[in-house]
Amino acid sequence: MEEHEEHGGHDEHGHGEHGGPKPCVFCAITSKKIHSKIVHEDDYTVAFLDINPRSTGMTIVAPKKHYATFNEDTIASERTFSFAQTVGMMIRRALNPKAIDFAIIPSQEVPHFHIRIYPVSEGETPLMEGQPKHVGEEELEELAGRIRAERPVEEIKEHEHKQAEQPNVSEEDMDFIKRELGIA
Repeated sequence: MEEHEEHGGHDEHGHGEHGGPKPCVFCAITSKKIHSKIVHEDDYTVAFLDINPRSTGMTIVAPKKHYATFNEDTIASERTFSFAQTVGMMIRRALNPKAIDFAIIPSQEVPHFHIRIYPVSEGETPLMEGQPKHVGEEELEELAGRIRAERPVEEIKEHEHKQAEQPNVSEEDMDFIKRELGIA
């Protein structure tokens, strides 16, 4: 499968800027042609808040490459699954929900592979896919900021590893070392 040129060309499903049924909204979001509340991104994948969430902080994780089903590009899908786990942990730390549910529910409206992350708070049953919650722009921005503020676990582990590599020397020991070396 060919990747969109700048995510603006036609894919094999006929979704594109010139002709075809309609442009792919997720391609427009991942290429930043449409404004969204992005909470995390890398070279291959973007996570953004759903504007019609079924739960507080519902997030969509979509590959930047357009394809409709996970088996059309297993390498990109593997990255997307891993990325969704990272975002799920960021959401857990930021929002402290009772649980986090992950779902792959193909969409007739947006035939672009994606994973939905549903933080489950008290009184919410998001997987029933009932009516969306009404969420204002300010609340979406506040939620996005809280999630963005959480560093991915890989970054935390890398920081902890670097900290562990540094010698743990007390101030008293450091003074002794300086005196012994004549630099005190």
